[in-house]
Amino acid sequence: MLRVFNFRVGISRLYSVKAAKKDVKKYTDTINLPKTKFPNRLSAAKREEQERQLLADKIAVAYEYQEHRQLGGKRKPTFVLHDGPPYANGQLHMGHAVNKILKDITLRQRVARGQKVNYIPGWDCHGLPIELKATSAAEGQSAAEIRQKSRAFALEAIQSQKEEFSSWGILANWQKDNIYTTFHPEFIENQLQMFHNLYERGLVYRDLKPVYWSPSSRTALAEAELEYDANHISPSVYVRFALNPSGLEVETKGSQTYALVWTTTPWTLPSNQAICFNGSLEYVLVRLLDRNPSELYLMASALLSAFEASTQLKCEVVQTLPGSSLSTLTYKHPIDKEQTHLPFFDASHVQDSKGTGLVHTAPAHGPEDFLVSLDKKIPVKCMVNEAGAYTMEAPSFLRGQSVLEQGNPLVLQHIAEDVIHSAKLEHSYPIDWRTKQPVIIRASEQWFINTDRLKSRAAAALEQVDVYPRTNAEASKRAMLTQLQKRPYWCISRQRAWGVPIPVLYSRKSGQVVLNAALIEHLCSLLHSQGSMDFWWSRSLEDLLPPQIAADLGYEVKDLVKGSDILDIWFDSGSTWSAVLKKEQVADLYLEGYDQFTGWFQSSLLTSIAARDCAPYKALFVHGFTVDEKGHKMSKSLGNVISPKQITKKYGTDALRWWVASHGTQHTSITVSDKLLQKATENLSKVRGTLRYLKGVIGEKQREGREELEQPILDASFLNKYLLSNLLDFESEIEKLYNAYEYNRVVACIQNFIANQVSSIYVHLIKDRLYCGDDRELLAIRQTLTHCYRQLCKSLWPIAPFLVEESWSYYDPSGSAFHEQMVQAQKDWHDPKAVNVVNAALDVKRLINQQAGDVNSWHLAVTIKSGSQLELLRELQPAFGEPMRSSELSEILQVGSVAVVQTDLDEDLDISLTALDAPLCPRCRRYSLDEDAEQETCQRCAQVMESKN
Repeated sequence: MLRVFNFRVGISRLYSVKAAKKDVKKYTDTINLPKTKFPNRLSAAKREEQERQLLADKIAVAYEYQEHRQLGGKRKPTFVLHDGPPYANGQLHMGHAVNKILKDITLRQRVARGQKVNYIPGWDCHGLPIELKATSAAEGQSAAEIRQKSRAFALEAIQSQKEEFSSWGILANWQKDNIYTTFHPEFIENQLQMFHNLYERGLVYRDLKPVYWSPSSRTALAEAELEYDANHISPSVYVRFALNPSGLEVETKGSQTYALVWTTTPWTLPSNQAICFNGSLEYVLVRLLDRNPSELYLMASALLSAFEASTQLKCEVVQTLPGSSLSTLTYKHPIDKEQTHLPFFDASHVQDSKGTGLVHTAPAHGPEDFLVSLDKKIPVKCMVNEAGAYTMEAPSFLRGQSVLEQGNPLVLQHIAEDVIHSAKLEHSYPIDWRTKQPVIIRASEQWFINTDRLKSRAAAALEQVDVYPRTNAEASKRAMLTQLQKRPYWCISRQRAWGVPIPVLYSRKSGQVVLNAALIEHLCSLLHSQGSMDFWWSRSLEDLLPPQIAADLGYEVKDLVKGSDILDIWFDSGSTWSAVLKKEQVADLYLEGYDQFTGWFQSSLLTSIAARDCAPYKALFVHGFTVDEKGHKMSKSLGNVISPKQITKKYGTDALRWWVASHGTQHTSITVSDKLLQKATENLSKVRGTLRYLKGVIGEKQREGREELEQPILDASFLNKYLLSNLLDFESEIEKLYNAYEYNRVVACIQNFIANQVSSIYVHLIKDRLYCGDDRELLAIRQTLTHCYRQLCKSLWPIAPFLVEESWSYYDPSGSAFHEQMVQAQKDWHDPKAVNVVNAALDVKRLINQQAGDVNSWHLAVTIKSGSQLELLRELQPAFGEPMRSSELSEILQVGSVAVVQTDLDEDLDISLTALDAPLCPRCRRYSLDEDAEQETCQRCAQVMESKN
C-alpha cells in the first residue's frame, strides 16, 4: 500500500506504510543459473596460445581424419577442389587470405555435412617473378646459377607460405606434406609427356609469328601476362607514302599522289611491306589547302572530317574512287629507297572507324599484318632483337637503338618531309605484368598451341560449366567465351632459364624440329635420377644423348642442338589438373580471382580439351581483389598494405576468416579496413557470447550426461517445438547458401538466427522455466539448446573453426574434435503448427508491448478477444474465458495472467490490459503473491525448492 504526503513546497513523495523486512532472503542458490568455464573473451596472448594448441591438437589432423572416416548409409561422391597454385615468390598478402580462406570454407562446409573432400595445395614455382627476385636481376649469371638460386628461393617461399596457410586453419594434409609443386620431377615428367602427346597430334607446333614481346624481360608473353597502362603516351602521326603513277587514273594531270596513313608506332615503318585497304569503302583524293597544290592525298571519304578535326588541315576533294580500284596501286617505301613497288592489299581488318582507311602493314609487328603476309606470300622482316633494339638489318641510323625509346623520334626525324601531322595520343597500351614496362609485337620463332582446333570444343564444354556467384555468372561466362574466340594462338615458349625446358632437338643445319617418344622417355629417366632438369643446361648434348637414340632420329649427335626455350608458366599451371587429378577425374570446383577467366581457367580448359576432350572443372567460383577503404589497390608505394599476419595478431584468425566470409564473395573490390575488421571481431564476440550462454545452460558433464541431452525431447512445450522446427529450416537454409557459395549471406543468416530465433525469442521467453522451473522442464530446455548448440557449431565451423573447436572442448571433455561429429537435424522436428502457434502469440505480445510501454509486463493481467487466431491461441491456453497464470501463453506473453475470450471470426484482435497490485515472487519475479497469504514465494517455486531438498 502506498500513501501520498504533500509538502508545502509542492513536491510529492511516496512512502510505504508497510514495515520493511529486516533480512531479505536470497534465492540465488536455488536458481538454475548457466555455468561454464568457457571464457567470455581471451587476451591477445591467450588467444595466440589457444590457436596454436587447437592447430596442433585438432585442426591439423582434420583433413586426414575426414579422408579415412567411414560413414554409414549412402556415400556422397568425394568433392574435389583443385587448387590454383600461387607463386612461390614472397610473403602472403590479403589476396592470398581471401582465396585460401574461401577455399577452406568451401571444403569445411562439405565435411560438416559428412562429405569427403579432396584438396591438394600447390605452388607455381617457375617463371620470371621468381627468377628476378632470386637473382636480383644481376647480369651475366649462367643458366645453372639462375636455376640454383631460383629453386632455393622458391623452396624457402613455399615453406614460409605453407606455415602461414596452415596457421589460418586451412584444411589440408600439411603434416604429411601432401602438396604439389611445378618443379617436382613427377610433375615435370607429366608435363613433358603431355607436350609430346600434343606435338604428335599436331596441336603443338613451332612457327615464326608476331607475339607480344617484353624487351625488359627479354621474352615472349601470353595475353594473360599483360596489363594495360591507361595513360600511355604514343605519337599520333599521319605519314604519306608516294604512289607510283601507274595503276591510278587521276583526273588532275601532273599531280604527285600519296597514300595517307595514320600510325602510333612509327618505329615499325622500316619493316613496312604493304598498305592495306578495304575494297568496300569509298576513297577520295584530296588537296591540302596549305600545302603544294600539285600534291594529292588518298584516304577513305568517311574519315575525311575526322582527319580535318584532328589535324586542323582543310581539305578539298578532287576525286572520288571506289575501294576496289586500289588493288593495282603500288608505292615507294618511305625509308628503304630500293623498295619502289610495294603492293596494296584488300583486307577486312581495315575499317572506317579511325585513321585514314589505309593501314601501314609490317608483318613482323602485327597479327593482322602477319596474316596478310601469309595469304599474300610477302616477306616477314624483323629488324628488332630480344632487347627491343634495332639489328644490323635495320637502316644504319637506327642500328643498336631502342625501338621504344629512340625509335619513334629517329624515324620521324628521318622522314620529316613525309610527316603531314604529328601529335601525342594518350591511350591504353599493353605492359609487362611483371616489370610494368611497355611491350612490343615482334615476330620470332616460337612454340604454339593450335587454339583454332580447340576453340569450338572448349566453348561447348564451357557452356556446361556452372559459374558462381550467380549474380554475374552469365556475363562472366560470355566474357570468357568471347576472349576464347578472339585468341589467335597461344604462345607457350619463353626465353628464360628458370622453367621446364621444351624437350626438343633441332637439326644444326636446317633448324628442323627433332623429337620422338624415345627421347622423351630418356629425358624423363634422367629427370628422376638427377632430381631436376638442370642437366639440360649443364651437360653437353654428346653427354646427354645416347648414340642409338640419335640414330633412331636419323642424325648423328654432332648434327643436333638442344632447344633453349622453356615452357610458359601458364602451360605449367594449366596442366596441373593432369598431374594432380587422378585418371579422367574432373574437379568439382576451381576457385580463383575473376582475372583468371583470361588466365588459369582458360589455360586449364585448353590443355584439358587438347589432352582428353573435356573441361577440367564442373564449376568456377570467382572472387574480387582487395583494396583499401578508399578503393585504392594495396601497394607498398602507397603505404596502405595490411598483411594477414598483422590482422591475425591484432584480431585473431577467426576474425580474418569472418571478414573474408562477410565480404569476399559478393564484390569485385573487397575493402580491407580496421573498421570492417573491428566489426568482424565484434560480431564474433557476440557469437562467442551466445555459445557461452548455451554452454552454461547445457552444462559441462561427462559423456553419459551429454548423450542424454542429445536424445529426442519428450516435452509438449510449443516453444521447444518452435525452436527445433526453426533449427531444421535453419540447417536447410544454411546448406542452400553454402552450396551457392553465398558466404556473406551465410554470415547474415547465422547472425539473424542467433539474434532472433535463439536470443530474442526462445532464450528470452524460457528464462523463467530455465532459472526457476522443475527438473523435467530444465531437461527439456537443455536438450533443445543442445541441438541448437550443435547446429550452430555446424554452421559456424567452416567460417570460425578455432572458436567452434575451443567451445567444443568444453562441451565434450572426452577430447574429441568437432570434425569428428556428424550433426544432422531430425526430420520429425518439422512442426509448422508449433511455428504458427508461437508466431500468433508473438503477434499478440508485440501489441501488448506497444500498449504497456515501460511497465513490467508481469504486473499485467491481459484479456484477449480473438476471432481468427482463436484456434492457434487455444493450443497455448485451452481454458477459455478465465484468466490463467501458468499457461504457456502467459509465459510467451510474459504477463501475470491472461484470459482468452472468443469473438466472431471476422472481428479484429482486441487486447485490454489491467495492472495487478500484488507483489511478485522474490525468487522467480513472475508469479504474484497472494497479499493475504503468509508465503515467501509463489506456490510453483515452493514446490520446486521442496523437491530439491
